[in-house]
Amino acid sequence: MSTYALAIPESYAPRPATYGTRAQLAGATGDVEGYLALAGCDKRAGTASYALRIVNQSETALRARMTCATLRGESILAYPLDVHIAPFSVSETLLPVRIADVGPYDRAIVQIEGGPIAFSLEAPAPARVGKSPRWIAAAAAAVVFTIASACAAAFATPRLALLAAPERSFAGTTIDVPYAFGGWAALQYALSTRDGRQITAGLLRDREGTIHFAVPPSAGSDMTLSVNVTGPLGRISTVRQIAIVAPPPVHKSPAVSAVVPRISAFAVATPNVRAGELMRVTYITNAHDGEIWLIDENGQLWAREVIAPQTGETDFKIPQAAAGKQLHVVLHARIGAADTVANAVVTVLPGAVAAQPPASAPAGDTLTLSADRVTPGQTFTVTIAGEHTDAAVVLTDQSGNQVQQGDIAADQDAVTLTAPAVETASTYYVTANIAQGNAQQTVVRKITVEPAH
Repeated sequence: MSTYALAIPESYAPRPATYGTRAQLAGATGDVEGYLALAGCDKRAGTASYALRIVNQSETALRARMTCATLRGESILAYPLDVHIAPFSVSETLLPVRIADVGPYDRAIVQIEGGPIAFSLEAPAPARVGKSPRWIAAAAAAVVFTIASACAAAFATPRLALLAAPERSFAGTTIDVPYAFGGWAALQYALSTRDGRQITAGLLRDREGTIHFAVPPSAGSDMTLSVNVTGPLGRISTVRQIAIVAPPPVHKSPAVSAVVPRISAFAVATPNVRAGELMRVTYITNAHDGEIWLIDENGQLWAREVIAPQTGETDFKIPQAAAGKQLHVVLHARIGAADTVANAVVTVLPGAVAAQPPASAPAGDTLTLSADRVTPGQTFTVTIAGEHTDAAVVLTDQSGNQVQQGDIAADQDAVTLTAPAVETASTYYVTANIAQGNAQQTVVRKITVEPAH
């Protein structure tokens, strides 16, 4: 805790030469700053006012309570209401103290608590008669002005809080991008193709909302969404890349149905999606034909299941290699030639790694390793037997955390990985998602990395 000090006339001694305090704390969940200052004293009303500012940059909700320390060292509740500070927020409050109710006191004390965070701020009582009240009021006003100026600059500076553009979309569909920005600014956006051709652009002054735009059916390449938040105090620019792919083929029936497919509800029912465990998806649709895909941010397909409209539930086994990734859960429902799509996004948490078969597999296995025991920095080869599509190969530790990744193209059969640095013998897993013909499988092999003796 640090204290602001002022040069106070000698006639004011022996009162401590302070008009308020400031505290800064760095915690595991985020930083917290606090300021308390004597803002003024209304002698006619018999009230002293204190300016309290809390900058809570942590994920913990805080509560502040003010008391007064009397000249005899007793503590009296000065303000009957607690001040609540939400996580990741700034709270500015003017706290009044009725001197007639509290009596003569030496200083005001504010206790701030919440979770693992606890600290206090202090400010002096107003000056007594003949103790330079004008000078004290001027000093307090300067503090309040400084705090207000800092707050005004912070709130006026442009900042972009949210721009949730999808990583992947289909040609001929509509994309909704939620956004939120702050400060004295406006938001400009532009959507263009890879060759620089602008599709749409606009200017938004609402601080939050959704940007709507349609992807042309002829769009065959990636698109770029450029956003500028511009104001008198600065500018923030960001770019989002959106991969545009062709929609999945639609199985056309001879007779075109007049019924339009609808998805009334679509959600991921599993609270915490973990690698190696089941994830349940629930939905309500009038369609009897369709599929659900799990797609990562790079467009790789991790799983695919046919919908079950009678039960409205589908379970997926999440691969171990998906730990730490964001997966898009896409429901594609069809009635005849008409179709509709709904999607959700989940983050896969690390899960328990099940025991795996030994790395040295017999001849004819789909995935083989050049060695089952290596030293740090040593390279080893991962080989896929037979014809296959593009395959992603991931090296993970026992907690499911991704350490290294490589790709095996459809016209290749191997990729080289490097063993990570370890101090003791450690077990790692090599995972590959392989599609051969109409079949798709996830294959895992164990490898041990041990220091050289």
